[in-house]
Amino acid sequence: MPTGDPGKEQFRRIITQFRNLHIMAALGPLFDFRSEIVANDEFGVRGGLDETTKNHYIEHLLACDRMRRRVTYNPEKTPLGDLIEKAINADLTLTGSTEPFGGDEIQEAPGGLVLLPWSVDGTDANIPLSSQLNFRSQNALVLLGAVDRAVVNWTRLESRFRTSFIYVKDSMRMYGSYVQILEYLKAFAGDSNRVDMASGVRPTEEPQGPTDSPNLKTETARAVAVATK
Repeated sequence: MPTGDPGKEQFRRIITQFRNLHIMAALGPLFDFRSEIVANDEFGVRGGLDETTKNHYIEHLLACDRMRRRVTYNPEKTPLGDLIEKAINADLTLTGSTEPFGGDEIQEAPGGLVLLPWSVDGTDANIPLSSQLNFRSQNALVLLGAVDRAVVNWTRLESRFRTSFIYVKDSMRMYGSYVQILEYLKAFAGDSNRVDMASGVRPTEEPQGPTDSPNLKTETARAVAVATK
């Protein structure tokens, strides 16, 4: 079995076997964030997300970023980015956020390989693949795609060969992924970004069939038209 198999669809490039348990710790809040996106009925509305949902997601993103800081090997206390914490509260102080878990002063013994404890092959109903979802909102697809890419990126860091902690450069790479999620939320979430959708029913939701929707030709309709010429 090749390293990283299995992983399907948006997770097909994920590495599912590596040494670094702190990467597992960092993935925990990210999968929690993902579960909130998948289960939220706001994405059944195509017009966008309200302010409450936006703030809720930023809180989850902050939890993800807090863990990123905690698993970073950073004895020099290099700045690790603060855009995300400022997005929710400019006065917020993340206690211990620039410090790793501890034990970094002593060389740790090499650890064995560990397997990703989440199934990303579509068999876990709590972690559905893109093809298993029925989002009406295009924004949901963009946001979920950014979160899933962050999940994959965590497993592909060079620091995965360490037994614990990640290096500052890898930490900043993941910070970039989180900032992108934040920018997506700022761009399309919140009351000011909501738009009205006059066509409340999509063609596939029409009780009398998609051919009853205006300006829509199905493959069957075109085939009949060609056959009658």
